[in-house]
Amino acid sequence: MRLMQKHNDQNLQLYQIIPSEVCFSCDVCCRFLDKNSPLAPIFTDIEKKRVISQGANPTLFQLQKDGSSSQINLRPYKDYYICPFFEPETSRCTIYANRPLDCQLYPFTVMFNQDRTSVVLGTDMLCPFSEEHYESEALQQHLQQVIEYVESEQIITTLNKNWNLIGDYRDTVKVFHTLEYNVERCNSTH
Repeated sequence: MRLMQKHNDQNLQLYQIIPSEVCFSCDVCCRFLDKNSPLAPIFTDIEKKRVISQGANPTLFQLQKDGSSSQINLRPYKDYYICPFFEPETSRCTIYANRPLDCQLYPFTVMFNQDRTSVVLGTDMLCPFSEEHYESEALQQHLQQVIEYVESEQIITTLNKNWNLIGDYRDTVKVFHTLEYNVERCNSTH
């Protein structure tokens, strides 16, 4: 199984274990009940500049408290909201090759534990694939690769600069690892 594959600008990205046909038939990702959902994708400054250079409107992004990352502004669609890069008719992402780390990780997520004393890595069990395959040997092996990836120097550096990528605790996420991460800076301003 591949851990990482080369990405633009010599960055590495996590191998996506979920088959495309599963994602294309799902109605969980990229859709939100609230216009101001805290789950809307977060872009690092580099990721934002990359998609803007490819034609994205700069007004789609809202700068976050960390002063470096930006959250995407969702757009209305039917009776909910969607990421502006999501095509609901085809369930495809128009920036998939350049999607942000926040999206690359899903259904895995970096978040605070319930009492905000540590940063944990978990699997969102709202993802049908995760729910169905969580106990499988393949997914369990992949979880180890996700840990290795998130604990890599590149990703820790990214989290340190863009700490708004660390989400709030969600009870739909099954925690599988606690990261060695200093939460003091995040807790004072998050």
